[in-house]
Amino acid sequence: FVKEVSTANSKYEYSNGITDYNALNFYANYNNSWGKHDVTVMGGFNQESSDYRYAEMSRMNMINEDLPSISQSTGDYFAKDKFERYTVRGLFYRINYSFAGKYLLETNGRYDGSSKFPKNSRFGFFPSVSAGWRISEESFMKPIAWLNNLKLRASYGTLGNINNVGYYDYFELLSSNANYNFNDEPVKGVLEAQITNKTLGWETVALADFGLDVDLFDNKLSVTADYYIKNTKDILLGYNVPAETGIWTKPVMNLAKVRNTGFELAATYRNKIGDLSYSVSGNIATNNNEIVTLAGSDNMIQNGGDVVRYILKEGEAIGSYYGLETDGLYTQEEIDAGHYYKYGRKPNAGDIKYVPQRENVEWGDDITDDDRTIIGKDVPDFTYGININLQWKNFELSAFGQGVSGTSVAFESEQVFAFMLNSNPRKYHLSRWNEDNPNPNAACPRL
Repeated sequence: FVKEVSTANSKYEYSNGITDYNALNFYANYNNSWGKHDVTVMGGFNQESSDYRYAEMSRMNMINEDLPSISQSTGDYFAKDKFERYTVRGLFYRINYSFAGKYLLETNGRYDGSSKFPKNSRFGFFPSVSAGWRISEESFMKPIAWLNNLKLRASYGTLGNINNVGYYDYFELLSSNANYNFNDEPVKGVLEAQITNKTLGWETVALADFGLDVDLFDNKLSVTADYYIKNTKDILLGYNVPAETGIWTKPVMNLAKVRNTGFELAATYRNKIGDLSYSVSGNIATNNNEIVTLAGSDNMIQNGGDVVRYILKEGEAIGSYYGLETDGLYTQEEIDAGHYYKYGRKPNAGDIKYVPQRENVEWGDDITDDDRTIIGKDVPDFTYGININLQWKNFELSAFGQGVSGTSVAFESEQVFAFMLNSNPRKYHLSRWNEDNPNPNAACPRL
């Protein structure tokens, strides 16, 4: 209920949204052992559906503000509604096999279908398999008393992803928000805002992992190491199309492929001294991210904020910053000698010195958008952490730390411009370039 200046201008609004969610799950387990063989089988069925309905209506000029309602108003009606429906259905299984507790094998898979895709690509099968060898259980390893567990692992699996798919991305959408000229008169028309995409399908994540587990010295020291290769293909992206086509919304297509490779290492040492129990854990992980292909699409420049821009480019990492490379601040000597490039105007001492990327750019020339390049990324090269736990009788103390390396953070808005939006300046603004501090490597350019 929104009350305006008077009853004649009063307005009653009503809105209501309802979500109906239903889920059906059932599964069965089977296990058996004979001799040195152990087998466990699980299979099941899953179905989920979600229906969302929303209605909104309003009417002006209520007869009695103490009894607000649509029927007790006399003005014009306004009403809108929408609905969304989503359904997913699938079968799944898992089979585990063990021989003598030394040789391990597991396979599982899902066969899933989603209403977010057209009928000819609605279902996908996503299997995986893993194997392990407990070397420490072999007879030739028994004499090594300080080795409690040694296990080699290898796995390969696939998984379907639909998290970034809209309910109706494969439908053709029409928009009535289009006018055109007919006999010198504006006429309301209908245009194709989104083209149909009958090939829209699942994103697929394929992960290969090779690992080693070791437990030593009566299980006081545990070490786990993994090397992985993760390929994500058929990633959904909005394809760049010429504006002359009249298509407002970029067609969503299965375009890109991204690869992540890395190494993970974790170690834990645990022991006890009298009533004091303690453990120390550490981990480190590397990750190399690369856009393998955009399937012929142009580089995609995306907004990351008010100023920050990202670029999707083959051979580079997701989260790559796209902007102008800098080389400190201009000095007065450089300005007097004419050794500067213009960025909208002639620079002054203390202004940012931008580096051109084009060839044959001479002093005094303009810096343009063609000089932009990749200047960093927000994906770290590696992460690390440590965890310490102490326990004495009924008292416990824990401490942990974590960090990243090889990543960049982009500053913008009030972080860059002091007093922007009436904000307080940052401490590093005090180290800005000025006549008393004409440092070409000052923390902040002149204000």
